[in-house]
This record gives sequence, C-alpha cells and structure tokens, in this order.
Amino acid sequence: MKPISILWSDGVSESEVKTTVTAMRDLLRHMQTVALEQDICLAPITVRPLGNWIIQGVGGIGAYHSFRWYWQTSLDERSGQVSAATFIEIVRYEHWQQTDPHFDLALLHTDLRDDTADAAGAHPLAFACTEPDLVTVISTRHLAQVADPDLRLKCLRSLVIHNFGHLIGLPGGLPETNRNRPEKPTATKNAPARTCAMPCTMYEAQSLEELMGLATAEKDEKVILCDPCQEDLRSIVFRLHFSMN
Repeated sequence: MKPISILWSDGVSESEVKTTVTAMRDLLRHMQTVALEQDICLAPITVRPLGNWIIQGVGGIGAYHSFRWYWQTSLDERSGQVSAATFIEIVRYEHWQQTDPHFDLALLHTDLRDDTADAAGAHPLAFACTEPDLVTVISTRHLAQVADPDLRLKCLRSLVIHNFGHLIGLPGGLPETNRNRPEKPTATKNAPARTCAMPCTMYEAQSLEELMGLATAEKDEKVILCDPCQEDLRSIVFRLHFSMN
C-alpha cells in the first residue's frame, strides 16, 4: 500500500496528533490481521507524521513551500472556512504525488466547508472530506465543543478511522484510479461516499451528538466493521497484495 503522510496545521494539539497516529496504526494492524486470515503477508505500510512542515531555504515564498501554504491557500479569510474542494485540488497537483504517490491525512484546526459537489447556495460545514485514493482532510474545530477531553479524543479517533476507510475505498472496495490529469485543476465532483449502517466504523455521524455516541460505543484499539464492510476490507487487502506483486 502507498505510504501515508499525516499533516497538521498550527492549531492542532499534540494530543490530537498522538490520537491520530495511534488510530492509524490500530487500523493498519487490523488490516494486517485481515491479511493473515487470508494467508496473505502484506508488506509493511509506512506512516509518515510530517506535521506542519516547511521547506528550508526558500524564505517562505512560492507554491507548496509549506503545509501552512496549503491551509492559507484554501482558506476563505472572510468566513474563516477552508474550502475542501480547493484543498483537495492542491494535494492532487502537488509534484510529490506524481513522483511518490501516497495517501495524505490532514488535520486542520479551522472550519471545513464541504464544497466538493456541484450545488448552488451555501455549502455545509463538515467534520471531514475525502477524495478516495488521495487525501482525507479532517477539521478538529467542532470537537472543541466536547467538554470531556477523553471523549473529544475518542471522537477524533472515530473520524480518523472512518475517513481513512473512505480513503482506501470503504465501503465498496478500493476504487480504480484514473491518473490522467485534466489540463486545468477543477473542483472535485465526486458524489458523497456511501456510508454504512450501525454498528460499524463506517457509519456516518450527522451531528456532533451522534459522533459522541458512536465514539462512546467504540472500544480503544478496536476497529468495528459490519460483515459487508469487513468483506470489503478483505477484498481491498487481497487487491493490495496482488497489485504489489
């Protein structure tokens, strides 16, 4: 499987970063278990916590010089919201994606606007937005409303595992990726990802209260998938194994 880069903006806390990295490792451990059940030995999957990186020696000038540039370029300063469509397109056209294809998982401390679909009028705020096989971007802004710090981190853990599931193709299996690039960047027009029914990690919380309920029901270090999603994950693992060979 492609390496996974974990990125975060200035206002993301150390505890949120640690929770995200741990959640990713728990999910990858679950994938390894699913692989072994099929007598498949997956190659080690690299997780790269790159954080709020900056390229030294460029003086903070030019496109793609730092992760802050990604955030600032996709930020609507008037509303204080990051445009998910813009952020995704920035990641899509970074040269690192061409020379070293990888998954990006980005944490932002600001509101995230889901403008990834062609729709008139106001775009809703979202916990996260995902472009399968490329990037998932998660906002921690709403989680600040959760008074209990332990529950707040459990909510973040749920978001990380759920949206990385969408990133690799859950539910429904890993999508075929068309690497042909259009002449000019355009906003992503993917329909909302299919979600699952409870009890399942891939169930889509529609409110903070619902997310808190899901997070409370989940146990630490456990990835709970319903039977169809578990079967989808087996298919993903199978395809990953044979695509690497």
